[in-house]
Amino acid sequence: MFTHHIIYQAETTPTQWETADDRVMGGVSVANMTPSNRLDLACSCLSGRVSLENRGGFLQMKWSFDPPVNGNDFKGVYLHVLGNNESYNLHIRTNQLWLPWQSFRASFMTESKWQFVYLPFSQFENYKTFSTIDPEHIKKIAIVAIGRVFEADVCIHEMGFYS
Repeated sequence: MFTHHIIYQAETTPTQWETADDRVMGGVSVANMTPSNRLDLACSCLSGRVSLENRGGFLQMKWSFDPPVNGNDFKGVYLHVLGNNESYNLHIRTNQLWLPWQSFRASFMTESKWQFVYLPFSQFENYKTFSTIDPEHIKKIAIVAIGRVFEADVCIHEMGFYS
């Protein structure tokens, strides 16, 4: 049994989600983020077509923390998620990272029904950095559709840390 520390819950938390996509680097993918209601639960949904044209290939919705969150008291991040049976990434940025393309990444599969996904910090892989994740100063968490051509449709009802 996990103890949950909720960061975002669609019914009660003012949304801080922001979108970003590969157009910032010349790509053609377009991220859409909308509040929605899926299978009787309020949620925030990321959708759009991921394209690899012009060296692109990602859509994301990101949640920023100011001040950073100390994740040392937790085992990892959890999501209450629904999607289109595709694989997505969860990216974490900490104060260890300087460049915008650096992150710590873990993948998860979605289903067409609501499910809880638990991603322990030990499962996150470093991307374009030699650092390993230190969750003491988490600055940003992002849900990311990345790396292949597909239609993204992923919804988050709740997100947080678990111990």
